[in-house]
Amino acid sequence: MAHPKHEAVRQRFGFCCGYCGVTEVDVGGELTVDHFHPVSAGWDDGDDNLVYACMRCNLYKSDYTPNEADRIHERRLLHPLLEDTSQHLQEDRESGRLQALTETGRFHITLLRLNRPELVEHRLRSYLAALTERKLQNLTDENALLRTVLLIQRAFLPGRKEE
Repeated sequence: MAHPKHEAVRQRFGFCCGYCGVTEVDVGGELTVDHFHPVSAGWDDGDDNLVYACMRCNLYKSDYTPNEADRIHERRLLHPLLEDTSQHLQEDRESGRLQALTETGRFHITLLRLNRPELVEHRLRSYLAALTERKLQNLTDENALLRTVLLIQRAFLPGRKEE
């Protein structure tokens, strides 16, 4: 059964996994609602504790709760809406892999297995699709400009018959 706040969480996360970024379209269906801090650890269904997650990220995260040693060594998950993840990790556009900038980022990537081959391939394909779309838009704009130049040139060609 779906979580009572499923639709609201879905919309808040833009229909994407808060952890890895895959969309419902990418996975062919709706994702699931994850408790960022597990209910088993005493947390609740507050909006800040709910994350839209794909099945893999939800599985890998499981009921992780940082213990004292984790906190001392900055091993914790990053909350996708409440923290600036760019402070902790970045994407290498050439390899499609996420790189840790901090110990927290390294732990986050490792626990959720965010460099699993399928996600790396997904990132590379998404980047290639974005580049292709930009190139197509540039060519479309250039084509429109050239058509305008041709129209102007035709209008001012000597010997042009008036219609």
